[in-house]
Order: sequence, then C-alpha cells, then structure tokens
Amino acid sequence: MHGVERGETSQLIKKLVRYALACEYSRTPIRRDGIKERVLGIHGREFKKVFAGAQKQLRATFGMEMVELPTKDRNLLTVEQKRKATKSQSQKEPTSNSYMLVSVLPECLRVPDIIAPSKVQSADGEAAYIGIYTMLIAIITLSGGELSDPRLRRYLTRLNAAENMPSSNPNNENAPSEKTELVLQRMTKQGYLVRVADNKNAGDDDAITWHVGPRGKVEVDNEAIAAVVREVYGGGRPNEDLERKLQASLKVKERKPPRSAAADRAPATIQEDEEEEDAEGNDEPEPGPSTRRGRRG
Repeated sequence: MHGVERGETSQLIKKLVRYALACEYSRTPIRRDGIKERVLGIHGREFKKVFAGAQKQLRATFGMEMVELPTKDRNLLTVEQKRKATKSQSQKEPTSNSYMLVSVLPECLRVPDIIAPSKVQSADGEAAYIGIYTMLIAIITLSGGELSDPRLRRYLTRLNAAENMPSSNPNNENAPSEKTELVLQRMTKQGYLVRVADNKNAGDDDAITWHVGPRGKVEVDNEAIAAVVREVYGGGRPNEDLERKLQASLKVKERKPPRSAAADRAPATIQEDEEEEDAEGNDEPEPGPSTRRGRRG
C-alpha cells in the first residue's frame, strides 16, 4: 500500500545491475520488457526509481551506464514492420526501449592497458572480432551508410576474410577460424550490422544491402571511425588533407597536431640559455605536460 520498502528497492537495484551486466556480456540489448519481467515482477511501477538507482551503482562501481539504443531506421523496416509502426504511432517521439552499457571512464583512461579485450573465450578472439566489425562499420559509414552485398564481399576479400574469419578462440587448434557467413550472422544478431533484402529485385546482386545497426552506431561512433581512418591511412601522424576529408565526411572535431617541444619554445638566444642554466638549481617544480584527453582508437 505504501510502495516498495527501502530494503526491497535495494535488492531490485542489485538485480537490475546483474541483469544489465549479463546482457552486455552476451551483447544482448537490455530491453525494458525484460527488466519488468526478469527484475521488477509485480513492482513494475518502480521502474524509474530502480533504473535510476542501478545507473548510480553502475557508474560508481563499474564505470559504466545504460544508454538507450537508437530506433531502427524506418527505411530498413519490412512492409509488415512499417504497418505495425504506423498503427502504434503516437504524438510521442518513438523510442527503442532498449539499452546497452557504455563506459563513463575519462577518455584518458580508455586505453588497451586499462580496458583490455574481454576474455569471453579468449582475449585474442575478442580483439579480432572487435577489429573486424569496427572496420566494416567504418567502411559502410564512409560509403554513405549503405553498402551492396557485392561491394562488401570485395572488401572482405581485400581483408583476407572472404571465406573465413578468426574464431572466438583462435588459439584453439581444432577451430582457429570460422565461416565468414556465421560471423556476419552474429554481427547482425548482436546489432552491429543490418542486412536488408529487396524482394522486388530478387535475384539481383544489389538486392541485398548492408547498413550499420543500433549497437554499431553507439559503440563505433564517428569519432571512433575517424580514429581508425587516421591509423590506417595517416599512420597516426597529423595530416591536414586527411583531417579536412574526415570533417567533410563524418563531421568530427578537428584534431590539432600535437605541438613539439621545439615549437613550444621561443627562438633560442644566448640570454635564454643562460637563464635556463641559472634556473637548473631551482627546486620549484615546473608545470607538467598537457593532460588533454585523447580519443580512444
């Protein structure tokens, strides 16, 4: 009659945290219906309070938070899905009612030494899988958000992944690789990619197109894609022409080249050198290097 007691609310919050971590471990969307069914049960009206408490605990303990996945592009829906969407349309802005976990750590801490690949089956297999879907998402995005199946196959051939890709555990001598089709199906199921077949042009090679899925848009955003392009085409070095192209294609922030120590100094003179020598004995600490955050590669 007076709502859920504090102790019971605390248990529901812990239960939601465990549910969110379990979903993210398997790359399954954290659906609102699933939360009500598996976590809240008869306490469905406590969703907002429990969700807010879980967010606070996830941030403080695990350095993560739940963010809502984007809705599926209406142009990628089937005829039946469009009909259902039209019937359920309302004045409110459509939402996916699905979430995933993202890191809230400062970007200076989002480096491989701190956030290593998950050991789902093996760290090597996880790193290879992340690298492959990141590259595919980058290619699709830079191709205008859509890629025909023949073009995707050509890119896979250039990546030496036309037939096989590394398995979840490439160190397993019995199964170091698995079929490319199976890996693409897994990426589609997990929301990294969306495969759309045009029934009107059945039999045409271009009838199948590939798009970036909801999880792919959140996990591999435009800044991450720009970082991949810089590493592949720029070798990680400053390149003004490349930066202009990235800003035109992805609308990312301009990355200013790091200033060298020589550039930070004024032109050297005999007087300045003498002043530096005189200051060597000073115990007062000098200002440290810049702590400007860098993007995760």
